[in-house]
Amino acid sequence: MTLYKLTKRLRDKLWEASFKPGTVTGRFGLRMLRLGIAVARDIHEGDYGQRAASLAYTTLVSFVPVLAIAFSVLKGFGVHDALLPSLKAFLAPLGPVSIELADRIVGFVENINVGVLGAVGTAFLIFGVVSTMQKTENAFNEIWRVLKGRTFFKRVRDYMAVVLAGPLLMFLSIAMSATLEHADVAWKWLHIDLVDSTMEHVFSVVPWVLFILAFAALYGFMPNARVKPLCALAAGATVSLVWKFLGAVFGLFVATSTSYAAIYSAFAALILFMIWVYVGWFTLLAGAAVSYYLQHPTNQGLSRHIKNLSVRVKEKIALQVCHDIGRAFYKDGKGIDLQHLASGLKMPALAVLDVIEDLSDQGILAATGTGAPHFIPGRPFDTTTIEDLLKAIRAADETPILRVDRVHGSPGVNTVVKLLDKALHDKLGKYTLKQLATGSIEA
Repeated sequence: MTLYKLTKRLRDKLWEASFKPGTVTGRFGLRMLRLGIAVARDIHEGDYGQRAASLAYTTLVSFVPVLAIAFSVLKGFGVHDALLPSLKAFLAPLGPVSIELADRIVGFVENINVGVLGAVGTAFLIFGVVSTMQKTENAFNEIWRVLKGRTFFKRVRDYMAVVLAGPLLMFLSIAMSATLEHADVAWKWLHIDLVDSTMEHVFSVVPWVLFILAFAALYGFMPNARVKPLCALAAGATVSLVWKFLGAVFGLFVATSTSYAAIYSAFAALILFMIWVYVGWFTLLAGAAVSYYLQHPTNQGLSRHIKNLSVRVKEKIALQVCHDIGRAFYKDGKGIDLQHLASGLKMPALAVLDVIEDLSDQGILAATGTGAPHFIPGRPFDTTTIEDLLKAIRAADETPILRVDRVHGSPGVNTVVKLLDKALHDKLGKYTLKQLATGSIEA
């Protein structure tokens, strides 16, 4: 057996639904292995490096405007000094130069007086922040396979809420960490003696918890989809660990890379800052993939580029999808979302979505709502036949150039095609999708 065939057999075995180790540890290990492979494959196929580079460049352009708005919010509450510690913590992997870099950035921010910019200047400042967050949302939506982003007004509302509330939460987290680490305050308010080494270790975890919650909030908010809190929290915890590890590695790299300072001189700090921002965005995007595959485990075995759906599989999925959607619609007038349809079919959600998109393009199905859409009949099911459905699936990938009637065929081939169409019409042209949904088709 060749290495390729052995690898393929092992890969197929890994994704078999019937493959379940006998122990709890084995099953957990298998789930983690599948998750890791899915995320690694997604990183390879999803151009994460290019997206991270684009977001890093956008960050360099909009970094000061974002901090200027945060500084203005904090200044309004008289706590603008909280910006510098957070910035120093982010830049800590850059080594000794991080302190000077943080001071300079804060100096730039302090020179931007939002109060004297005027309406036009403030509008451009806000536009820079909103456009940055929009690019971030687009990247997360791509990872989450979200077809539609937020509307313009919803973007402005949600983004500005984050920009205005984020600095306050940042200050509260810093204040909470500092307070809990202060023995006198902890004893006065909580009656806890932090001199005890056990309690010191307990409260030393608080910054980690806040770090995890910050990432979890990002993964829960940024995609235009409903993200389960546990999935966002698990991704936040994973990225927090990876972030701290990469920070230590990057700090070691900076400490041992004295050649950077010799080559780039005064630009060394900027080059290292750009590299660190790129690493940070790459890590955040990988965390988004973790949250996606945790919430959609059925998609872990499916490549972004290859769906491998045969015509028979597509037809059966289409029939079952229309059956489930029609039954729900005629029962209580509601639609069904993608995850419920995929769960009922026991198929990857991406494969089901591929068929749903074909049916939606032909007008047989329609989507309602934003974020995670629900699907309903796009045309009356009591006048749409099963023949119409199957013809829509069979013609889904045809284009004006590649249509079946443009394929030259001999008289015998053309006769067979006509016989197939006639058999489809005679057998299934009399049954409607409503009959399929209500179970009134007799064998």
